[in-house]
Amino acid sequence: MRVNKVATAAVFFMAGIGLSSLGINWIIYISAAVSFLALLCIKHKIKIVFALIIFIVFLSGAFYYNFRTAWEKYGLVFGEQTTVYGVINSVPERSGGTQRLIIKSSDAGAIIGATTYSAEPFEYGDLVKISGSLSEEKGGKISFSAPTSPKILKHNAGSKIKAVLFALKDSLQNNIKRALPPDKTALAIGTLLGDKSDFTKEFNNALKRSGLAHIAALSGFNVMIFVRYLSPIVGFFILHRGWRFGVTSLVITAFIVMTGASASLVRAGIMGIVGMVLKNQSRLTDVKFVLIWTALLMVLADPAVLVFDLGFSLSFAALIGLIYIEPLLKKWLVRIFKTTEKFWSGWKGLALQTVAAEAAVSPIIFLTFRQFSPWAIFSNLLIIPLLPATMFMTFLVSIVGYISSVLSAVFAWPLYILVSYEELVINFFGRGFI
Repeated sequence: MRVNKVATAAVFFMAGIGLSSLGINWIIYISAAVSFLALLCIKHKIKIVFALIIFIVFLSGAFYYNFRTAWEKYGLVFGEQTTVYGVINSVPERSGGTQRLIIKSSDAGAIIGATTYSAEPFEYGDLVKISGSLSEEKGGKISFSAPTSPKILKHNAGSKIKAVLFALKDSLQNNIKRALPPDKTALAIGTLLGDKSDFTKEFNNALKRSGLAHIAALSGFNVMIFVRYLSPIVGFFILHRGWRFGVTSLVITAFIVMTGASASLVRAGIMGIVGMVLKNQSRLTDVKFVLIWTALLMVLADPAVLVFDLGFSLSFAALIGLIYIEPLLKKWLVRIFKTTEKFWSGWKGLALQTVAAEAAVSPIIFLTFRQFSPWAIFSNLLIIPLLPATMFMTFLVSIVGYISSVLSAVFAWPLYILVSYEELVINFFGRGFI
């Protein structure tokens, strides 16, 4: 088997980051790297010089992680009273009288979390002054312990583009809320925009137990649906291939930023854009290499995401399941039932994809939450085929709301039926009756 040298270097660079972030003794992970490289030299007959270069790349990954974490904490004082000036970096999460603020420090650029009981309506872009004791959590996350009430020093100090996108998101949500009954808006908004702030605790638990939490988490599947519908719409208005690609990429990027830029969204967005590039250039490539470069870009931007971001782990695990496990399942079924591969398409293909993805993510979910959904295959088969229609109708209702509230309410009727059915399935399988 031929070893792709650049891809191997990228994997070892990320391995260095991953092992370093876990806090493993350097003697252990260096010994592991040397042993694996020795195996590559013997089995794949790679040259010693290349093995040494890979080893240096591996150490570079470890150095990069430690350098980045030290740089981001520069100037911060931990374990004692301190004051931080910074800009609120995302839309505050409000729940039960509390507000969760994510603040980007003006000095070091560190991202700091703070939970406040203040009734002040904080917004993205507010420059605030906040005091308290800083502590470092798992994964290098920094947060305030019992902070004082933040004081707003200035409004609109953040990115103007992000502010416009967040305002657009709020406007779209308001249009949906005006068209649908209050008890049906939460799931519709969740599937399109990933906002779960209106979900009750019981409904959240039902989503997890039914194995359907991903439909309201804006996973890669949601982005794939978005790209699938977006491309022909843009192509209808813009004929030039280059301009069409540019506009589509900008809209995908704006959508990802507007909806929170989670790890799964960023991964799906990069994969979608790379896929369009390859399609436009009529090139075929091994998807696992695209996967490696996507992971590398995300890890370079935030090294902690490799080990400590659950969304990153789940999204890549699901994609690995589709790349490697699904073809094996299909070949096995073709041989067992003596059918053609074409036979395993349509709803049967969807079932295989669901099984493959669940097989890949289930170990991570079980280790993280001690939770396993044996009926997830059935619940996904009942809902996933309808998810594109749900997202499209939600988007249509939100856009038509700018033109006419009456017309928006008319389009909301089929959406109401879809959401009602989906809630029925979620609550049914969420009971844990099996």
